[in-house]
Amino acid sequence: MKDLYDFFNEIDIDLNEFAEAEVDELEKSRVKQRVREGIAATGQPGGVKKRGKSKAMVAVAAAMLMTVGLSGFGLVFPAYAREVPVIGDIFRFLDDGRTGVYDLYTEKALDINMVKADNGIEVTLNQGIYDGRTLSFTYTIKTEKDFGERPRLDDWIDVDFAQGSTGSSQLKRVSPGVYVGQSNYTFFSEEEVREAISFRWRISGMTNMEESTETGDYKTTDCKLNFSVSLNALDYTVVKIDDNQAQAQNVAISLNRLSLTPINTLLYYSEIIPNNLSHAVQMDWEIKDDLGNIYEHETNGGQGKVGDETTEMENIITFKRLDPKAKTLLITPTLKLVHSQGGGVAFDANGKETHFSYEGLPEGVDAGEWIMKTISVDLSTVN
Repeated sequence: MKDLYDFFNEIDIDLNEFAEAEVDELEKSRVKQRVREGIAATGQPGGVKKRGKSKAMVAVAAAMLMTVGLSGFGLVFPAYAREVPVIGDIFRFLDDGRTGVYDLYTEKALDINMVKADNGIEVTLNQGIYDGRTLSFTYTIKTEKDFGERPRLDDWIDVDFAQGSTGSSQLKRVSPGVYVGQSNYTFFSEEEVREAISFRWRISGMTNMEESTETGDYKTTDCKLNFSVSLNALDYTVVKIDDNQAQAQNVAISLNRLSLTPINTLLYYSEIIPNNLSHAVQMDWEIKDDLGNIYEHETNGGQGKVGDETTEMENIITFKRLDPKAKTLLITPTLKLVHSQGGGVAFDANGKETHFSYEGLPEGVDAGEWIMKTISVDLSTVN
């Protein structure tokens, strides 16, 4: 802690210039995290060197002064921080203002608060929410030993209806031995939208990704934790999209429909891609309404089938709930062709595996970006 006190002592601040402000646990955890990152950066070999009275240091000090009390004790006494309620809105904390997709999740999510512990790892499944396609849930983990800044959780989801699924998760330390995480899983099945979901979440271990063994492997602490939960789906409204097709570089897309829920908006779209480009295609989106609101999005992945000449995909992206005053949504897709290399496995209707590999773009095809036509969605009947 010497470095922290050193640079605070170098700052000339009039304490009368600052007023105390009420802040919630979300803001306290954010500030503590940023202060720790600043301390780590100044203390690492080859990192940022200390400078007298820099603006960055003044900003950190000002943030510290606004969060006295629990925030300060969390830094000086890390063991004590484990006993403090961490964060009320994990969805919004992990998004950190990046997309706004999760701003309304907590108010509609089911409070689960189920706790399981094994081998020094205690997991609380905090909240869960299901929009009919995508399951999202948050959790808090307390450990007897520290697992680094962003450890890996060895876990998987079981459901009894999905033909395929995609998923993502993030896990972040908020104080020594205390972590918060969020997982999202989108399930694909013959049913377009389900009214409820029952799932089992299994955890088999936790790995510190900052410590490796002599062989280069990472050491995992094993555990055996099982959670079984059922959730009802949110209510939703479907909006069909007219004049919904666009094309560039022999890649065709169709915007099929919107699904509007109390917390978010889902866009379902399909792609038809030449097989020799399927590994190189990336899609980006500009989504805005007639009021000037811009909607950042997250991709949920998709599923599809590979034909003799083309690959057909069904995909979903998620963005925040639409402004209820908006009458028109304007969606502009951008096609990106990128150099890539890798491989994978394809399965036919009988389950037979076919391994494939790719490298670069086909001869005569250049990397680049192509802005497709803007597709307009009428929202007047909804609002």
